Amino acid sequence: MLFNFAVLLAGAGFAVAQSSGLSSQCQSALVSTAASSSAACLNPSGLISLVVTNSATSSVIPGVNTWISGMCSQAACSNSSLQTVVTDILSGCSTDLSSIGVDTTNSTAIVTSIQAAYPTVRQLMCLNDTSTRTLCVPELLTNIQSSTTTLSLNNIVSLVTKLVSGQSTGIPSSAVCTNCTKAAYTVLRQGLPGVASSAQSSFSSECGANYTDGQMPSGIQEASSSPSSTTSTSGAIVLSVGSLNMGAFAVAALSAAFAIFA
Repeated sequence: MLFNFAVLLAGAGFAVAQSSGLSSQCQSALVSTAASSSAACLNPSGLISLVVTNSATSSVIPGVNTWISGMCSQAACSNSSLQTVVTDILSGCSTDLSSIGVDTTNSTAIVTSIQAAYPTVRQLMCLNDTSTRTLCVPELLTNIQSSTTTLSLNNIVSLVTKLVSGQSTGIPSSAVCTNCTKAAYTVLRQGLPGVASSAQSSFSSECGANYTDGQMPSGIQEASSSPSSTTSTSGAIVLSVGSLNMGAFAVAALSAAFAIFA
């Protein structure tokens, strides 16, 4: 899935991987935001631990699992919390984001887009495979890692860069055409139907027509706690889907999470 703010997502993921290159103003904004009550619903301590304890070349999967597990055990963010977090980051990191081509001048539109996408992204991130007792995102990342290379922070940045630029990621269909990804597409279809409709052809050609039938596969559950008062205003979000290699689906999901949670 590729939102119009996919560049922001990839940029945030890049910033996480290259945190030493952030301006002092941006670093201060991220630290301040992570410590705020508004960001508690995003489990920032789990994300910080993921970044701090992982080297640039070691697998992020254990840390991702810990971070998402903690996030999904929290109540969902309210629109007010999301507005505070995103506004603070856009303000504190505007120069850093501009340096990688992200236009932050219309912060209201960015906040509205993220508020609209958040409930669906959260639901997708918190999917759980009961047959393996594993969260779907770590499971999919493990599949990708097994068929390609260690999913380090550096390698994820490379994969997201290829995804955004339309290059082949080299990830085989067998790594991602699973019940978890079918469930993720179903969640996307229900929460952001415009994105799902645009992506349907790519999903079908990669995994088969039954993959996009809108039916939730057995054994997949949402692991998150009860949501807060967050309201999805999907009509307000502007979305676009490029020509995707479906093998990058899990990486796209992870970069989306980095964007919202950075």
